[in-house]
Amino acid sequence: MPKKAIKYRNCLGKNGKYWWVCINRGQKKIERSTRCTDRSDAEAVRDEIIRQLGLAKFDLVVPGPLDKKIPTLLATAKEWASMHQGVHSERYLAQMVEAVETHFAPYKDTPIDQFTTEMMEGARKRYLATQGRKTLHGVEVRVGHTIGGANRLIRLLSALYGWAIKKRKYIDRKPWDLTETKVQEVPRPIVWPEQVQSYLKAVDAHTAKLAIRMGIRIQIGLGLRESEAGGARWEWLSWRQSEYVPGETKNRRTRKVPIPAWLLGLFKKEWLRQGKPSRGLILPDMEGDQKARGFTKNATREAGEDLDIQGLHPHRLRATFCTAHFELGTPLSQIMLMMGHKRPSTTLKYIETRAKGAAEAQAKVAAAMGF
Repeated sequence: MPKKAIKYRNCLGKNGKYWWVCINRGQKKIERSTRCTDRSDAEAVRDEIIRQLGLAKFDLVVPGPLDKKIPTLLATAKEWASMHQGVHSERYLAQMVEAVETHFAPYKDTPIDQFTTEMMEGARKRYLATQGRKTLHGVEVRVGHTIGGANRLIRLLSALYGWAIKKRKYIDRKPWDLTETKVQEVPRPIVWPEQVQSYLKAVDAHTAKLAIRMGIRIQIGLGLRESEAGGARWEWLSWRQSEYVPGETKNRRTRKVPIPAWLLGLFKKEWLRQGKPSRGLILPDMEGDQKARGFTKNATREAGEDLDIQGLHPHRLRATFCTAHFELGTPLSQIMLMMGHKRPSTTLKYIETRAKGAAEAQAKVAAAMGF
């Protein structure tokens, strides 16, 4: 029996491709390679080394280079959110912690190295237990938690574990494995080009607030995100070149967006009304809340329902901008630049198709063939 009790559960660590056993025994440090690349095999070798040394499991921990305290799921989420302040949006940071506190509540105090696939499956099952359908305005829609939402939980937790492995070195591998569930694709709502004028009239009928009216027009005319429209500033607008360059974007990418004549006229009218400012917010009602989220949400949805467009939300106005350009022949590379996307695949996700476009394409091809 050793004089000092040694807890050896966490004395296994990886050095290169092999697992090593590292034990502090008094003033003496014992390090041995297991010659194993698989953890389960290495654990068997470790137990044999422990047996040969005449040690046993005790509560007292003798600190060693591989003796790391494994944090709980909730503690890891909070640490991640703290370390990423200013890197990700406040909404995304809150989502990570809320997901653990709400949807993984039974496991929030579980050490991250003991969170299993079975636990993940159980959390997904409870999440989807509220899934259902109901009829809204004559259209059957999903209510409650959806498969898409469950997939987002998997992505959130994967991001958390990736950080814990690569950045914090708490663990060397993800102890659970769960793939996302395929979701049946459904047509997503947008405002088609020929509907835009009727849509803007409906917006004006639902709200008298200039910030909301202008915010929606900026999203449709420049393809900005709602937060970018709410935080639009005069110093980012070039009158000489008729361009707008968002100074703060989600992905930190700089992009130049030409301003169409109709929107430039609205900007000029608002600029004169405000006394020709050189700096400041274009939408003065957004003062103090430059990242206003949801300020156009209700008007966007209500105006869409007037045109029988169900489920329309602000980010679909960005898809409206993207789809309109694609339908009318703007090269994909130019759409990517205006949208601020790095990959074509990201831009293509915003483009919606319809039978009308396919029919017109067929007619053009038939004419070219001489029919």
